[in-house]
Amino acid sequence: MVINWIYLAVGLLFGLIPPMRLLNCECRYLIFDELWTRVLRRPEGSQRRRRWWKLPLVWIDPVRGYVVGTFLSQAFRAVPKATFVQSQIPVVALLGCVMWVLAVQTAGRERERESLSPAGFMAGIMLAMLPLTVAISAIVIGGATAIALQSYTYGYMAAGLATAGIGVIFLMGNTKLGVYVLMTSAPAWMNWLRGTTLVTPVRC
Repeated sequence: MVINWIYLAVGLLFGLIPPMRLLNCECRYLIFDELWTRVLRRPEGSQRRRRWWKLPLVWIDPVRGYVVGTFLSQAFRAVPKATFVQSQIPVVALLGCVMWVLAVQTAGRERERESLSPAGFMAGIMLAMLPLTVAISAIVIGGATAIALQSYTYGYMAAGLATAGIGVIFLMGNTKLGVYVLMTSAPAWMNWLRGTTLVTPVRC
């Protein structure tokens, strides 16, 4: 395996910034239905909307995700005339780095048993790593499912299934498809493994 150390360093540098470090104010941590009813729609008797869009995460995370996806996807490549097994080593290395990054991006408040829902970061990394048609389809299907079922978890699961179903058409025979499916659904199954609840930080 050939490693581009500069690309790897840049990808990990941007990807391993704990999202909690980017919160510059006191926040509330809301599950999806609370976010939908209290932030995206004006609650009854409320004088104004909470300015959720002022959080740095809202603006920085999609860019960070795109940078991470762009650099990590180019950090590993197989040696010339590699055997099948040798050609899969970069795929495994990419999977390990992406899962490491997403474990950091979903890490939330352990004492409260909460994990962060990195929606913006996920959109950015998907647009950088997946074929555009697959990425947009997965984002739209995942977002629509989350809204319909009022659940981050179901949204990420739907995005993973969409990546698998649509990705077969555009990535037939490409073993990186498995990496992409695990990546798009990662917040859901990482949250399940931790036994936590997915939340989004919102300005108080």
